[in-house]
Amino acid sequence: MFTLLLAMNRIRTILLVGLLIVSGTSYAQKGDFTPDKNSNWQDRIYFGGGFGLGGGTWGGSIRLSPMVGYMLTSKLSAGVGINYEYYWNNSYTPRLEDNRYGGLIFTRLNLFRNIFAYADYQFINLKYNYFTEERRTIDRLPVGLGLSQPIGQRSSINFIAAYDLLWDETAYASPWVFSVFFSL
Repeated sequence: MFTLLLAMNRIRTILLVGLLIVSGTSYAQKGDFTPDKNSNWQDRIYFGGGFGLGGGTWGGSIRLSPMVGYMLTSKLSAGVGINYEYYWNNSYTPRLEDNRYGGLIFTRLNLFRNIFAYADYQFINLKYNYFTEERRTIDRLPVGLGLSQPIGQRSSINFIAAYDLLWDETAYASPWVFSVFFSL
C-alpha cells in the first residue's frame, strides 16, 4: 500500500511540473526580426498576449494577458499589458473564487542568440481575505531568464523561468514563475 501511495505522489508531482511548464502567460516577441535605422515605428511595434491555465485537485486559474510591445533596439524591447485571472480553490466549503485584474510593464533584453533576460512589474487587485471579502492591490516583480526559438520572421516560442522579488505568500503559492509563450 505504501509503495502505491509513493507511486501516486510521484505521478502527481510529474503532472504538476508538466502543468507548470505548459501553463503560463504568453507574451509576443518578434522572432528573428531585427530593427535597423530604416525601420519605422510601425515595424518596431508588436501586439500579443496570452492565455494560461493552471491547477490541480485543489483548484486552478484561467489567465488572459493582452499586451503591446515596442522594440527600442535590436536587443531591447519594452511594453505594457493588462492581466485578468479567474481563480478558484476547492479546498474550502464554500469554494473560494476570485476575479483578479491589473496591469504590467515589461522589458526584455536579448543577451545571446536565443537567451534573454526578462523582467516585469505587475500590479494585481485580488481578494486578500476571502472571509472578509477584503481586496488589495499587490505588486509583483518577476525577474529571470528565457530561451527563445524563432519559428518565423516575427514569431517564436519562448520559455521563461523567473523569481518574483516581491512575492506575497498569502496571494501566490510560490515565488517561482514558469511560462511558455508564443508569438504569431
